[in-house]
Amino acid sequence: MPPGTLVPRDWVLEQLSADILGLQGAVTPAPPARVDLTIRDLAQLFGKQPSTVRAWVERGDFPGAYKLHGKEWRVPVTSVEAFQNRQRGATSATRLSAWRSVRRPDAGSRSESGLEPVAAGSRRGHTEA
Repeated sequence: MPPGTLVPRDWVLEQLSADILGLQGAVTPAPPARVDLTIRDLAQLFGKQPSTVRAWVERGDFPGAYKLHGKEWRVPVTSVEAFQNRQRGATSATRLSAWRSVRRPDAGSRSESGLEPVAAGSRRGHTEA
């Protein structure tokens, strides 16, 4: 096939096996098993430094993570998916204006801008003649 040809690989294999071997259909190989990810893989996936990802793993953010031969961390793909789902849930539940719902004891005497109310007609620093 020339470069850039848009023919599915499985279809080509099926046609070749049917024509050459006289088989009814090609037996497609099973997809490769999901391999557990390394700290470096996760750092590339999330765009973070490996030290940051290692801290997440050691903190327990990826349940099921384990050390291979007591040295290198391995993280199952299902743990990564669970971590991403938790992160998405946390960001959607957090409101940008949540700080406004927290009231200070003296919040009633201040305006929304946080400044003290100014009485009409009084000017600070100016004396009226």
